[in-house]
Amino acid sequence: MSAIFGSVEYFERKIGNYLAKKQINDVNEKQLFNIAAQLEYEIRNDFICHERIKKECLENLFKVYSRISSAE
Repeated sequence: MSAIFGSVEYFERKIGNYLAKKQINDVNEKQLFNIAAQLEYEIRNDFICHERIKKECLENLFKVYSRISSAE
């Protein structure tokens, strides 16, 4: 079952897939920040939708980023 685009689960998978693809086992704050920044850029500039949806996606991304970065 796939996660709905823009949901917390979606961004958890997206970050997890990126880390697996790059074979990164011990993620550090800088790497995590760069991943989140790239996703934020894509949402703000490449994703065409209503601003309300962009805002919701960004909130979910920041939730995941905060949770992962505080777990380190």
